[in-house]
Amino acid sequence: MQKFKILFLKVVYHIVTPVLFRVSMRKCTVFQTSLLQKLGVNFIGSPRYISGKVWFDGGGYNLITIGNRVTISSNVRILVHDWALDTVYEGIMGVKKDKPLGKMLPITIGDNSFVGTGSIIMPGATIGKCCIIGAGSCVRGNVPDYSIVIGNPSQIIDKNTMQYLDKYLQKHNMK
Repeated sequence: MQKFKILFLKVVYHIVTPVLFRVSMRKCTVFQTSLLQKLGVNFIGSPRYISGKVWFDGGGYNLITIGNRVTISSNVRILVHDWALDTVYEGIMGVKKDKPLGKMLPITIGDNSFVGTGSIIMPGATIGKCCIIGAGSCVRGNVPDYSIVIGNPSQIIDKNTMQYLDKYLQKHNMK
């Protein structure tokens, strides 16, 4: 019965989210948060925005933790699994392994962080609070609080989003 419930929730999620995304981004975020919680995603507070075009790894919803006021842009992939070695093992050894070679690792996105469009969050990634993940970044490992990360593979280009924000506000006479 539990498998049917999960399958039903996934189907509802994939049918309703794209439609609701076009109607109201705020309502779409609220809907997704509610459904993803039912599937096992851990929300600490409420997200600021989750695009209707985010792909969450259905193999381990319970391994995903999203902080308060997080923004996740379009076409982001959040992966908690990696079975690459299973494929490589079979290719090199010529036989399939009895027990698959792979890993399932948790992902955490800290409070008030921003994940840019097209980014991939890899298994085991921990993104601190108030971080900016630039568009198209492939994030692995730990990203300290207040960091700015870009690229594939991602690199920390700054460890002070507060200073970055201050420079922006001064440049645009908003302070």
